[in-house]
Amino acid sequence: MKKLKKLIIFNSILLFIALVFVVYAVISFNSFINAPNSSVKKKIYIIITPNEPVLSVSEKLEKNGLIKRYDWFYYYVRLSGKSKDIKSGVHVFYTNNSPKQTLKELIGENKNDVIFTIPPGFDIESIAHRLNRLGFDGNEFYKLANSKSYSYKLLGYNASNMEGFLGAGDYFIEKKENPSVLLKLMFELFKKDFSNFADFNHINKSLYDKVIVASMVEKEAKVNSERPLIASVIYNRLQKHMLLQIDSSVIYGIKNFNGKLTLKDLENPKNKYNTYIYKGLPPTPICSPSYQSLKAAFEPAKTKYFYFVSKNDGRHVFSTTLKQQNYWVDIYQKGKN
Repeated sequence: MKKLKKLIIFNSILLFIALVFVVYAVISFNSFINAPNSSVKKKIYIIITPNEPVLSVSEKLEKNGLIKRYDWFYYYVRLSGKSKDIKSGVHVFYTNNSPKQTLKELIGENKNDVIFTIPPGFDIESIAHRLNRLGFDGNEFYKLANSKSYSYKLLGYNASNMEGFLGAGDYFIEKKENPSVLLKLMFELFKKDFSNFADFNHINKSLYDKVIVASMVEKEAKVNSERPLIASVIYNRLQKHMLLQIDSSVIYGIKNFNGKLTLKDLENPKNKYNTYIYKGLPPTPICSPSYQSLKAAFEPAKTKYFYFVSKNDGRHVFSTTLKQQNYWVDIYQKGKN
């Protein structure tokens, strides 16, 4: 009789503990669904691919700081019966949303989003033109990107503008997004690439110069295998205090360039980007470099090349002496002008 009584008490305690656990789990799960994910509001863009599994979506949301637990969100979506209603495409989330609000965005139509690409080699002016065509305020973007004070605020370095520091890549943006948000997103993408080679929080003249080199490599190189070689030519010439004589730098300094570089252009001292007259690097980067060009600027090939000339297919022939260079120029550049 005593054993039966003890067993009943023991089972009752177990039942009570189980009940408390279930109640706690239900309350916790309900709190998870309805409570804000964070006290900080930050906009996050995420692309959901067609037929992407709910588990993958949940993991992606947690990775981007939009939910605290991907497993709970996965079960929430399944239990809600909304897993088949998730729309592919670009979604705009906020870090202070609740999981319920996040799911609401996932099953929304995403009618206010734009996907666009900024290719490597675009400069601030080119980016602004593209933004204008897409319906954004490209003029305000251009003004901000060329603001010395705004550039210092983002870079922490006394640069005259944001040229070279706007990441090339794909962007998922709400239509009519504020230009300052666009600029920051592009800057964040650049920092992501840059951080593979150096600590961006401690940028200095040396690192700024690396971006200038990367931008020239971007403009001169057509294939990735040549980027480290072109970077080596630039560094070799700098070391010997030679004029860089980079055409793309000269072109950058010409307003409304018509596509044909003339002798008059190469002799123009008013163009501060004229590397046929001024020794050293140009004042600023000349475009947004790709990851490969940044890598080449930080990890140039070890060569004795001082010259290169473009072949008919866009690739280059590299030379160590002026005599070799003139030989290849005669072969590949005759009849081009």
